[in-house]
Amino acid sequence: MRADSAGRARAVHIVDGAWPGAIGVDAAELAELEFFAGSSTGALAPLAGLLSPLRAAAGAVLMRQREPADWFLLVGSGSGEVIHAGNGGSSVVAHLVPGTVVGEIALLRGAARTATVVATEQIQGWSGGRDAFAAMLEIPGVSESLVWTARQRLATFVTPIPVCLRDGAQFYLRPILPGDSQRLARLSPRTVYRRFMGVPGKRMITYLFEVDYLEHFAWALTDEPDGLVVADARFIRHTDEPDSAELAFTVGDDYQGRGIGTLLMEALSVSAHASGVRRFTASVLAENHAMRSILNRYGARWESDGPGVVATILDVPRTRDLDLSPRVSIQIDVATRQMVQALC
Repeated sequence: MRADSAGRARAVHIVDGAWPGAIGVDAAELAELEFFAGSSTGALAPLAGLLSPLRAAAGAVLMRQREPADWFLLVGSGSGEVIHAGNGGSSVVAHLVPGTVVGEIALLRGAARTATVVATEQIQGWSGGRDAFAAMLEIPGVSESLVWTARQRLATFVTPIPVCLRDGAQFYLRPILPGDSQRLARLSPRTVYRRFMGVPGKRMITYLFEVDYLEHFAWALTDEPDGLVVADARFIRHTDEPDSAELAFTVGDDYQGRGIGTLLMEALSVSAHASGVRRFTASVLAENHAMRSILNRYGARWESDGPGVVATILDVPRTRDLDLSPRVSIQIDVATRQMVQALC
């Protein structure tokens, strides 16, 4: 531990083969990074006071899978790899380039890291804790940059899965990516109200779309491989029961009544099994007969959950009981695991 100018204890993030500097860096140095383009040194000063410079040689292990996460890294120069070790061996699930932020998801969750980060050439950058990340989000324009860089990083591993509806129309299934809130098909006020049981604010929309994949997994259905999001479905793990998750889905007004809700329910079921979720919960408006009908097919039993609202708990459907083809089921399972592993 080291002390800041006020004498408070501050953590220095020490990793294998890396040399951290003192707490506090020059804001002008941060301003030179393209990631902070347009930010003044004054705007960067609060963040600069919370970061430590870090230098790591090629081959250095910066973060280890399964270790507690108490810091994140902003890469200034150099490159690295994010490597996940699983039952089938180790695989590279992401690449680090200048401007990449890595390690923030596990830090914000207060969870163990899901992958190992290794420098492939000398890395120079900055490390910080939760307070530094919070300060970074307060810099005008930076939260949008974080969403964009996360999208680019994750999109590398996303291949849209072609699926056919019961009427023969082809659509594409892929995990929701950061920034998809700008690509959602138009929803009528009635659809929004039924989906959210009220009118969601900007914070809610951000929360629903900027997902971390382990606690909150979501699928998008698009009309083209890189097209408009016409429907989405997600589960959000309960913190007090990690093998249980709340589910919800939304279908754009022009696409309802075509079996999309059932397709998304089955995609979520495959992802739930891959993520260790065994039970789904749902709370919907009593008048939302479309969603209730879908869940009834999988054994939902409804109870009152307040005026005009009903709730249910059901086991996640077994993969062999789904109508998805084996090919699509396998692709969904693989995509789910890739997204979870890509964020450490």
